[in-house]
Amino acid sequence: MALSPFWSFHPQLIQCTYWDQKQQFSYKVDTYNEWIIFAVEDGAFEYEIMQHSGTAVFGDIVVCPPGAPFYREVLTPLSFFFFRFQWMNGSDPIVPFHESMPVGKITIRDTRRLASDYYRIKQLPDLTDPFHLAWISLHLKDILYLYCFESGQPQIEKPLRRDPLMEHAVALIKQKASEPFRMKSLSDSLGLNPVQFTRRFQAALGTTPSEYLTRIRLQKACTLLITGSLTVEEVAEQCGYENGYYLSRLFSKKLKMSPSLYRRTHQL
Repeated sequence: MALSPFWSFHPQLIQCTYWDQKQQFSYKVDTYNEWIIFAVEDGAFEYEIMQHSGTAVFGDIVVCPPGAPFYREVLTPLSFFFFRFQWMNGSDPIVPFHESMPVGKITIRDTRRLASDYYRIKQLPDLTDPFHLAWISLHLKDILYLYCFESGQPQIEKPLRRDPLMEHAVALIKQKASEPFRMKSLSDSLGLNPVQFTRRFQAALGTTPSEYLTRIRLQKACTLLITGSLTVEEVAEQCGYENGYYLSRLFSKKLKMSPSLYRRTHQL
């Protein structure tokens, strides 16, 4: 399935809505006349679209084509962007959709750039103004093209297994993310040894508990660096790390730049 035609398409945005810490969806299933994207900034939700199903967290966007039933359920309080759009080829809408268009969950590895796109969208004073919708379309196009650049081919997704105990673990990790804690203490509280916990968590979420915790903490660190004037030491403290030195090392390893450089290059 070639991706090359995808590069000639562009999303024309119809609606953009940001939901903050949504506890549950009004409808567990809905169907739309246009393309829909749920882009997760924080939290987790479970979804099923056609043959695609799984759990989406930060770094994931879930794409639903027109007419397809979209089943979804919030697992932990969810902050996300709702994009409603149509694919265009020049000035013409593409109906039906092309086989190269992504459907289901796609994951962006460059979360630094993804967080920057999200941040810049949220700074717009009016998400309904036509000019701002055009501006958001550019960010949405950047995210989708980034997916194409990283994957090179459509992602074939392996459905993840529903595990209520691990959903509880996600909630506990989010509660404790801003303070130092040992993952072993968490696994003990769940009645599992560390190896069992890691295997079950990865089967349910597609990542390890430690990687999930790091993702949450670095996401918060990115937000604090962009939106405030806290020192790196203060940011580290608010993100559950012992000191700024450790945060700087981890930040540079994961995001390929220092916290100070990230702040300089991403602040508006």
